Amino acid sequence: MNLRSLRIFRRVVTTGSLAQASQDLNISPSAASRLLSLLEAELKLNLFSRSKRRLELTEEGDRFYRQTEHILRGLDEMELIAAEIRAQTNELLSLVTAAPLAMGLISPSLVLMQQRDEAFDCVINVETRFDLESKVAARAYNVGVISLPIENGILDLTIEPFLETRLGVLMRTDHPLARQADITLEALARYPIVALTKGQRWRERLDDIFSASGLTPEIRVETTSTPVVKNLVRDGAGLTVVDCICGRIADDEPLVLKPLAIEKWITYATIHPNGPRPARSGRFIEAMRDFIRAEMGRSQGRDMLRLI
Repeated sequence: MNLRSLRIFRRVVTTGSLAQASQDLNISPSAASRLLSLLEAELKLNLFSRSKRRLELTEEGDRFYRQTEHILRGLDEMELIAAEIRAQTNELLSLVTAAPLAMGLISPSLVLMQQRDEAFDCVINVETRFDLESKVAARAYNVGVISLPIENGILDLTIEPFLETRLGVLMRTDHPLARQADITLEALARYPIVALTKGQRWRERLDDIFSASGLTPEIRVETTSTPVVKNLVRDGAGLTVVDCICGRIADDEPLVLKPLAIEKWITYATIHPNGPRPARSGRFIEAMRDFIRAEMGRSQGRDMLRLI
């Protein structure tokens, strides 16, 4: 169906004048009249009565307008919607991830983009893993950053691994284990541990490590927040198992991350909705990779980070 015919129909109804409607849409009155005749032929309806050289809605035309007015109104909004989509595609970077990744990886990567004099608007959302994956698949976000494996394997997503991190033990610099090159599970089991509550990804990793060894960790404090775990360790409540991304240490923090003696690695990936991607998404991913390269040069990241 010809969209121009529908537009001229709505404009004639709302203005009450073929001449005004054709002027508004920048076409001649004769072209507008032909479009209306084409619409009537396609619909097999008599939309207008043409008596007395005026266009007046027939009963069929009135019913058609009333039942399709919301659709016809949307036609006028199409150009605005398209412009907004183009603006968002070109300017807005929408990201979704978990809180520790937002703090330890996405935040410094965005700062790196800003330092390169790239102006952009950005939205960072923190979602549960399941919601994160489903909303990226629904194109609610440009990019998601997660650890693998994904939760919902039936979603139509593009998954691109980009980083591997080695598990380590986060502790205060004055802790008795801080002088060791790496930490055995036997040594870790002798000290209080701060952990996430059961069912969360980092807690599952901790439990998996100990279940395979036959040892039992001494978990003194549990919380639902990975950033809170780090604060508890910094304040001296215990040790925790984490990597150098989710447990990233600032230069002024009295913390150290020592690798576990048994090598355990986590894989991180970006996830994308299928189809075309905004160019800014690619530049963000490159900024993440550049940030990781810089982290690999720091003592905390050396031998604990691998770009894929």
